[in-house]
Amino acid sequence: MPINRLVFAPLLSVLLLSLASCLGGTSSSSQFYMLEPISDAGQQSPAQTTDKQVIILSPVRIPHYVDKPQIVTATGKNAYQLSELNRWAESLDHNIGRVLAQNLTVLVPAEVFFSNNSTTAERANFRVSVNILEFHAAPQGQAGLTAKWQITQSDGVTVNRQASYRAPASSSDYRLIVEALNDCLNRLSRDLAIELQGLANRKS
Repeated sequence: MPINRLVFAPLLSVLLLSLASCLGGTSSSSQFYMLEPISDAGQQSPAQTTDKQVIILSPVRIPHYVDKPQIVTATGKNAYQLSELNRWAESLDHNIGRVLAQNLTVLVPAEVFFSNNSTTAERANFRVSVNILEFHAAPQGQAGLTAKWQITQSDGVTVNRQASYRAPASSSDYRLIVEALNDCLNRLSRDLAIELQGLANRKS
């Protein structure tokens, strides 16, 4: 019996170390991604109005299927997958809202507020709400964004639009997928800015 114990103890240690290596030693680390504002926004054509517009941006709404830490891609008709190793670095709705605000600040140009307190409400020229309907990459390696937006002017008149954007991406490279989704979001920002500029110019 003592001999069996001497043999069994080191064998058990080796087995435990091997198991620990299999469980944790070879696992891949997660990659985290952020959407970023337009890098050359400062070179964009400014609005024809001299004064900055004041915009209240409502919280961006996103579909539940992408309201997750994992990046979601389509794998086929009615089929989607969540990548445990490729994740958003912050809540996707907050990230999209922040990028939109930063882009509109420069592109319109404007002061953009998220809150709707009495002070900003009195100063606001426009209220903007954005509802994202689609935000993922397709199996063919194409990123897609579909969004509805509403602009409410200070006199209560509203403008409603819906648009879709597509950009070449990848079916497996998540860096390229995020860059393509980012491109779609920045194109949405430009269209919003053009609409807001046009409304501001008509009122001036």
